[in-house]
Amino acid sequence: MSTKHGRLLKRNYFFAGLILLIGFGGLLGYDLYFKPYVLSQTVVKIKVAGGGFLPKNHELTAENLYLDSVQTKDIPAGVVRSLEQVEQKITNVNLTDGSILTESLVDVSELEPQQDEGIFPIPKDAIYAINGSLRSRDKVDIYLVEGDLPAKERRGYSPAAAASVATPGGGQASDASSLLEAEAPPEIPARKVFLSGVTVNYVRTEDNNDVLDSENGNNNNRFTSTGKVAAPELKLKKSDGELLGAYLEQGKKLWIVRVE
Repeated sequence: MSTKHGRLLKRNYFFAGLILLIGFGGLLGYDLYFKPYVLSQTVVKIKVAGGGFLPKNHELTAENLYLDSVQTKDIPAGVVRSLEQVEQKITNVNLTDGSILTESLVDVSELEPQQDEGIFPIPKDAIYAINGSLRSRDKVDIYLVEGDLPAKERRGYSPAAAASVATPGGGQASDASSLLEAEAPPEIPARKVFLSGVTVNYVRTEDNNDVLDSENGNNNNRFTSTGKVAAPELKLKKSDGELLGAYLEQGKKLWIVRVE
């Protein structure tokens, strides 16, 4: 009996030790592998000497950035995952040491105007045509188009020719083909881009709301929208904005074409 009891006791000790060993192994595996590699992701954080903060409009350098592993449940939307994505970018707000960087905290798309730039609103009545799929952060090319002109200012307009066409039985009405040739405007040259690769900061509806794919953001590849595009706000160099304003004063209209 004592021998059987001793064997049973040894077996219980063995299984208890095995369970204990498996438990410690599981904990080590969870902490050393599962938690950092499966339940976590690598993100970019802010590093500030002395635990201070970086001010708004600060240009980020490699010394201000580092990669860290953060649990997935703690990662905010729009998180930045690579150092190259934010190096030499400008901060939109003050950032404290250890902050997780997101696209809203750093001017990743370079929407913030620099010293020689401005955000220029485009009047609705100055637009010849614009993409209904346009969204914030897009790039556009801008073409200049002649605005609506009075009849007397249009190319090829002739009061005498117009009168002869309008008068039934007029002496010149029989020569209609030559008249049409005389009225035909000269061949229009190929249009050239006035401004290219312009950044769109905002796309507004008539009630001044930003146009998005849906109420949840730009998340369906532009298949729907929260409103009709009325007018964009463009980031331009001040010199380009002043030149654009001069053309608008002359009655030119803008053909705004999304290219990126």
